[in-house]
Order: sequence, then structure tokens, then C-alpha cells
Amino acid sequence: MPLFSIIIATRDRPELFGDALNSVLSQSFEDLEVIVVNDGSAEANGPAYDATLSGARQKFGRDVHYHKLIHRPRGHGQSYSFNYGAAQATGQYIGFLDDDDTWTDPEHLAAAARTLASPANGPNAIDLYMTRQAAFLLDKPQPGPIWLDTLEQELLGRGVSPDAEGIFDVSVGDLMATNGFCHLNTFIIRRDLYETVGGMDEGIRWECDRDIFLRLVDSAKIMKFSPQVISRHNIPDPSKSNNMTTSVSMLEKRLFQVRVLDKAALLSAHPSIRNHGQRHKAFVLKKITEELAENSRYRDAARYAREALGTGPSIKWLAYTMWLSFRSAFSR
Repeated sequence: MPLFSIIIATRDRPELFGDALNSVLSQSFEDLEVIVVNDGSAEANGPAYDATLSGARQKFGRDVHYHKLIHRPRGHGQSYSFNYGAAQATGQYIGFLDDDDTWTDPEHLAAAARTLASPANGPNAIDLYMTRQAAFLLDKPQPGPIWLDTLEQELLGRGVSPDAEGIFDVSVGDLMATNGFCHLNTFIIRRDLYETVGGMDEGIRWECDRDIFLRLVDSAKIMKFSPQVISRHNIPDPSKSNNMTTSVSMLEKRLFQVRVLDKAALLSAHPSIRNHGQRHKAFVLKKITEELAENSRYRDAARYAREALGTGPSIKWLAYTMWLSFRSAFSR
């Protein structure tokens, strides 16, 4: 049984996938298996995938478990693909990498292994190991903070000290107090915990990483955070449609966000996660309202404005809701 099972889900991006795969196989730590799930790519891309896999196996001398799902017009989705890969995994811990991103630190898994095996943890297994990544758009670094960028300084400011390896113990409260969340690229998850929470929600096609983050944190007991940047996240080119971010409309994305936050607000055990869901849902409802109003859908905007008002009331939003209600009375 390997320590790590690393899962890469891919669809119709064999060249980008090759970079992602090579970044995993370049890890200095060798006690791992790599599981690739091809989400029904077009047959025309088959030879490119075969060549990439063959070249990587020859170069690194490591086996790669490859699974191709049946073709569907919109694919099975990232959540389904990652869950499929996790079902094949035999490692004690699982990790994920998007096919258009790369791990940039070849010592990432070695550092994680040292923390997971540290005698200081005693007999209790670590549930989650989290790190950081950098964001790029069209090869240009993007300013932060994004994800867990501010967490280290927040912990130090509260008097929390890291261990000799620079690793912090973190709590649910620590994670809910920061602005971001842990991206899937930078998560190492105890496989038993992943299975306990039911894996990723296959009905969510945007911000599924936020959803699994909130559910894992809600159930985890021991969590570790390394402030090291170990991954490069390539923000999808908005002019292209072959990725999860650009293949759905903004309103669809907002509805997926509402589902994520409703689950957090209603189903979480920790009050801080429930509060997080409620607070952020109010923000999303307000964004939906504004987008509907921009498209002159005033009746729909007024309805969502009232829902947002009930979720996150304010005098300013009350005035805006009243204006929308008045405006909707004169619209079709």
C-alpha cells in the first residue's frame, strides 16, 4: 500500500495534462501511485494521450494507472472524475491535481510525508495537510491574497508558532477566520476521511473544491498547514470554453455557489462553518441580484434582493431592494 495516491482528472487537454503528469512524477518521494482519469476525451485526442503516457512512463520509470470514462457531451464533471479516481486508490492519503496546473515543488510530497509520519503526532493520524499555490493568468502572476495566502501571518499574529519544519496546527476557527480556502491542488487528505464525507458532490460543477474543503474541515480532527507554495494554478483563459470555469454561465456559477453555501449553513456540525455559509450566501445572493438588474430582469432581481436582505440585512441593501421592487412594478 503506497502512502499517497495522486489523482489527475483530464479532458481534451493532452498537452497541458502532460505538464501536470510530469510534475507529479518528478516528485522526489517515490512511495506513491498516480491515477489518471480521462473524462471521455474526444477520440481525436487519444493518440496524444497515449504518447504522453508512454513518454512519461519511459522517462520516469514509474507506472501510471490510466482510466478512460465513456464520452459524454459535457463530460462527467470534475467531481465525478476525482471520485472515480479515489475509488481506485490504495494509498493511505490522496491528493489531486487539475490537468492544466502543475506542482512546482519536487519536495512537496516528501515534506508532507515527514509531517504525516512525525512522532510528535503520536498515535493519531493527521486528517488534512494543506499548502499554498500561486496563480497565473496568461503566464502573468496574479496578485493575492488568494486561497490561504494570509493564514500564516494570521496564525503568527495570534501567537501560534510552527514546528521545526515550519508546519502549523490549525483549527476550524483558524480556517473560517481567513478569507480563502484550500484549493484541491494543495490538499493531502486521509483517504478514510474522504470516504467518510462521501467524496466530492457530483452535482456541483463549480467551486466543488470549496464544498469538499468545508465538509472535510467540518469532520477533520487533526489538520496541518504548510505555508510553502507548492503549485502553480493557471487561471482559465476566459476566451476559451474547454474548461470548467468558462463552460458554464455566471448565473450558473452563482447557483452552484448557493448550493455549496446552503450545505455549509444547514449541514455543518461546527457553528463557525454554518456562520461562514450564511454570511457568504448573502454575498452571492447580492451578486445574483446585481447581475439580474444589469440585464434589466428587475422582477427576478427584486426577488433575489429580498432573499439577500433576509440573509444579510443592511440599511443600504434595504433601500436597494425597495428601489428594485418599485422598478419591477413597471417592467414586464
